[in-house]
Amino acid sequence: MNTNNRAGTAGKNKRRPHTVRFHDTEWSRIASLAESRGLTPSAFVRDAALAALAARHGAGDARLAPLVETTFRAAHILVSKLRHEMLAAGKQDELDAMIAAAHALEANLLNRASG
Repeated sequence: MNTNNRAGTAGKNKRRPHTVRFHDTEWSRIASLAESRGLTPSAFVRDAALAALAARHGAGDARLAPLVETTFRAAHILVSKLRHEMLAAGKQDELDAMIAAAHALEANLLNRASG
């Protein structure tokens, strides 16, 4: 992948080095998180900074909000129906196991995201 084409840069508009200062403990945390994601610390910091800029300017948020809301409602309806059917069929233990697995997956994903 040509990294000069990311985030709207291309051709003559090449990336140039800039200095950002971190305490050793901060840089250690950044390096560890970057490694866990298969990135260099510099790429991790750049991607995080660009993502923060995009989030601050609401890039795509307005367009995605209705989709997220609709998806949430649809998922809630389907899961409620499935729960009702499983309880009616006497599958409480299977339902409890599925819920526990979902909680474990959520915790795993959140732990990876927060580092």
